Amino acid sequence: MSSYNTLYEFDSSWRVTSIAMTRPLGEYAVNLSVSFAKADDVVSLEFLRIDDPQNIIELMDFQNVTVSEEVDSDRDFCTIKVELVADSYAEFWCDAVSMKSTL
Repeated sequence: MSSYNTLYEFDSSWRVTSIAMTRPLGEYAVNLSVSFAKADDVVSLEFLRIDDPQNIIELMDFQNVTVSEEVDSDRDFCTIKVELVADSYAEFWCDAVSMKSTL
């Protein structure tokens, strides 16, 4: 059984205020930029090379989002798990996540 290190977690008091997907020319995987907001706090994350973008719509009305890194993985790709709890459970995996600076 894999173990995970939680990197970011957002409960229902947070809302997604912006989502942008990009796909570099000639590549299959997409990248995703998401901004989460709660009162005056804004956290913008960049997810690189998402494996299954069909679950992204669940970000628009979530109850909980957890972003975790798989610990001690033998893989060097798709080690970041994004779990979405909304009307049902959904997840997607990506190669990397980073916080985007907001100026």
